[in-house]
Amino acid sequence: MPIKDTIGNIFNFLSETNLVEEYFYNNKGEYPVYSGQTDSQGVVAKIDTFNQEEPCVTFTTYGNAGKLFFREGKYTIGRNCMGLKPKAKYKNEINLKWFSYSFQNLFYHLRIGDPDGQKSLNQLLIKRILIEIPEIAIQLRHLEKYEKLINLKKSITAIINELKNILRINSIYAKDEIIAKDRLSNFFIIHGGNNGLTEEFIYENLPNNEIEKIKILTSSTLDRTAMGFININSRPYGKKLKIFNGPAIIIARNGYAGTMTYISEGKFTINDHAYVLEIKQAWIHKILFEWILIEYQELFWRIVTSKSDNATFSKEYAERQIISIPIKEEQIRIINRIKPIEVLINQLLTIINKIDEILEYTIY
Repeated sequence: MPIKDTIGNIFNFLSETNLVEEYFYNNKGEYPVYSGQTDSQGVVAKIDTFNQEEPCVTFTTYGNAGKLFFREGKYTIGRNCMGLKPKAKYKNEINLKWFSYSFQNLFYHLRIGDPDGQKSLNQLLIKRILIEIPEIAIQLRHLEKYEKLINLKKSITAIINELKNILRINSIYAKDEIIAKDRLSNFFIIHGGNNGLTEEFIYENLPNNEIEKIKILTSSTLDRTAMGFININSRPYGKKLKIFNGPAIIIARNGYAGTMTYISEGKFTINDHAYVLEIKQAWIHKILFEWILIEYQELFWRIVTSKSDNATFSKEYAERQIISIPIKEEQIRIINRIKPIEVLINQLLTIINKIDEILEYTIY
């Protein structure tokens, strides 16, 4: 028989655990902590303890609110995140992986807040929502369709990764075409981000109007939109907010350490998990940002502190690297040689985005 009842009557709600970064650093282990972030499947850290060991569906409560994930194994639910676990009488009547796909659209519709910024979910509102869950056999048939799309996405992602590997094998320019060779710090400035730009601080300093709105980018927003907006007059830790202007390059300090993202234009700010690379004024007309990404992405990946999830990009170490700058015409040649591959990658990413739309916004 189908289940027709409120979410609150069907599920027990698992509350967040208020763990801080210092705890993660001092208690590293194998068990994931799931948080309100959506990158890396929501894993914010891995620690040596856990507080859950039964399957559930987690949902983010703040930021990219409403994102559902199926969880199993031993884990901890961290900040800005809650879990849904079927009540005993429904335990064998709901496939949680199916639920995480089939009700994603509903949870997105339940969030409130700035359409272009941070959003949140109200637990009391969610509990009152009436839903209908079909018989388990129907759930499994629907799940099979979802998993076909997921496997297709994995295959396309594998092709994209192979194409990116080709991009790493970029042109080596002739020695007589080099116009300068020196430490990286001679050509570029690497700026640190804003300390204290936490989710709580952002929530407490939302812009009141378009004039006050400044876009926030982080190391975890690679290939994504901004994480939200903050009041341009806010003062994290009492200090003036650092504002940057495109064109510029964001460098992930940890997580995807060393990964560069080109920001073509516009004002933005960043948190302390990323750096901003700018070309020094004396070289602004001699170096192209697009060429920097092609030529030095591999170097930036190599010089991180380790190859683990805890890798860190060292600004000071990067600044000491000896690099060469070719003539501008050679930079353009390299860019043009790489562009067809980048176009193909973007086309494949568009297909992946379409698959994500089906997975996240279509209900069978």
